[in-house]
Amino acid sequence: MDAIRLHVTEPDQAREICGRVYYPHRLTVLHDPTGFAMSLSALNLGSVAVGLLRYAGEVCLETAELETGYEVNVPLSGRLLTSSGPAEVYATPHTAALYRPDARTRLQGWADGGELFGLKIARPALETRLADLAGTPVRGVVRLGPSLDLRAGAGRRWWALARALAALTADPDGPLAQPMVVRPLVDSVLAALLYAADHPFRAALAAPCPRAGTAAVNRAVDLLEAEPDKPWTVVDLARRVGLSTRALQYGFAAQVGQSPMAYLRQVRLRRADADLRAAADTAAGAAVGTGRGVAAIASRWGFTNFGRFAAAYRARYGRTPSETLRRAR
Repeated sequence: MDAIRLHVTEPDQAREICGRVYYPHRLTVLHDPTGFAMSLSALNLGSVAVGLLRYAGEVCLETAELETGYEVNVPLSGRLLTSSGPAEVYATPHTAALYRPDARTRLQGWADGGELFGLKIARPALETRLADLAGTPVRGVVRLGPSLDLRAGAGRRWWALARALAALTADPDGPLAQPMVVRPLVDSVLAALLYAADHPFRAALAAPCPRAGTAAVNRAVDLLEAEPDKPWTVVDLARRVGLSTRALQYGFAAQVGQSPMAYLRQVRLRRADADLRAAADTAAGAAVGTGRGVAAIASRWGFTNFGRFAAAYRARYGRTPSETLRRAR
């Protein structure tokens, strides 16, 4: 995971660095150039790059066809006038702008400052994920709609996931950076975007899915039980048992009563409980007062929000994690 965090005051330097993270572009400064500045915090996560971008005043960014990837931009404050091909969008904190590889793009804004969340997605990652979800080959560019409403429905659910990537960008050494967390998070962001955005494959995503056999679902359950510390995604698990991700998800819902990732969280919760009960050594016991012992065990099993971990643990076991750790002593 490659991290970038910088602040520059030269337009040419800003254009070159931002172009490496996202796409080569022309940068036009539309305010007094002596006051120019750009700040960027970004992470390269392999199939996606995510960043928080800020300019000190109004600028215009223009690219040729993106060719190698897709892009989603969300202003965290203010608004941007932006376009992908002929489609113009006013992107705001409530409206994301979506960009396709086969169109020139233009962004104009930052007259009042503000920060932009930008998600770059490699073409193979999005198109392969869509083919898997839809159960049909994807040949050529996916014609995404130009905008996405983030206030309700699938768009709101996508933004809840994508905000976790924004948090990771701001804290690249935090608990979200664990492979056990970040790999399935990236996969969930891609899948949620495909269910939320407009594109020609929406009907295929909603079509009935063939039922998964009991044996394949049982194999998937066995894998999660045997290797809960692996950074599983639904795609990984489906491939291991020879199913499409949709078939696996439908099979889990019918036979297990929950999704594969929800089942995995329960397995990891059991492992965290086992670790808490086994933590009778002095170092773990001494940490109980500050919660460091509980936090370390929760983080080890991919629980990055310790309040939610404690609530889920108490709902399952009828006591807090700290109480279990004290009993272990």
